[in-house]
Amino acid sequence: MWQSVLTYTGAIALGAAIVGLAARWIPIVNRLLLALAAAVPYLVLGAPVAAVLFGTVGNWPLAAVAVATTVAAAVVQIPLFRRAKAPSGTALRFLSANLRYGRAEAEPVVRYAEESADIVALQELTPAALARLEAAGLDRLFPYRALREMDEPGGVGIWSRYPITDIRIDDGFWLGMLAVTVQIPGAGSATTVMTVHLSAPWPDPLQGWRDDLARLADTLLKAAQASSGPVLLAGDLNATPDMREFRRLLRQGYRDAGAQAGAGVVRTHPADIVAPPVFAVDHILTRGYVATSVRTLQVPGSDHRALLAQLVAG
Repeated sequence: MWQSVLTYTGAIALGAAIVGLAARWIPIVNRLLLALAAAVPYLVLGAPVAAVLFGTVGNWPLAAVAVATTVAAAVVQIPLFRRAKAPSGTALRFLSANLRYGRAEAEPVVRYAEESADIVALQELTPAALARLEAAGLDRLFPYRALREMDEPGGVGIWSRYPITDIRIDDGFWLGMLAVTVQIPGAGSATTVMTVHLSAPWPDPLQGWRDDLARLADTLLKAAQASSGPVLLAGDLNATPDMREFRRLLRQGYRDAGAQAGAGVVRTHPADIVAPPVFAVDHILTRGYVATSVRTLQVPGSDHRALLAQLVAG
């Protein structure tokens, strides 16, 4: 009896892992595929579990399949934990945070910025949130800024310790994008810095999310072609590294800072529950910089954790 139970359990675990791996390569055209892709880091854990269970009952053919699936899962997940070699270039500290309709507490954000950041990118920036950030002293610490505050979640803003020029707003995204040029001291070329908040695939229409990701891929390509210096993008992309649509952003030299730093699956949402965050939907993308560390920070009042990246140009 127990052999049957272990065999059936192993079959379910192996099936979940195989489905998860397959979901990484399938275009997300419905919310079932979206859920499967988002759950890949958890589904693939079924493969080693199945290998143990099949080995226990002596089902060696299925154990071999489970081992092969485990290897395949490791091939796609281990790069997230492998730190890139850091160059000896100009250092930069980059903080990104979603303010949850502007309801997040301003003081912790300002404290994180003061202690740990050179550039700050904020999403869901409302006029009320902007007023609280100003009162908490963010402008005093970061004298250069570019803003697109809104009452809706499309508000974004960038603050910098270093001069900002050439401010550009792209309203083609559902929730808007802001791009600036920043001259980092010691850097040979100016850095293009962008922040964006992409449409959520739920409850918003899924096609809007797909359109935003496709537009972002095109925007990043154009930024790479137009800039002679580094490019950085931070924001709530509402997409995880296991989603095919997200990985299409990582071309033309762009890398996910979390993977560069070997930080693994950098889970940021939801951050307003008792359990740790489940999904890695907030990202910092780099081109011309290498992330040496990436960590998350709790922001009271927000349902996202902030991202803080230590970067080196090179």
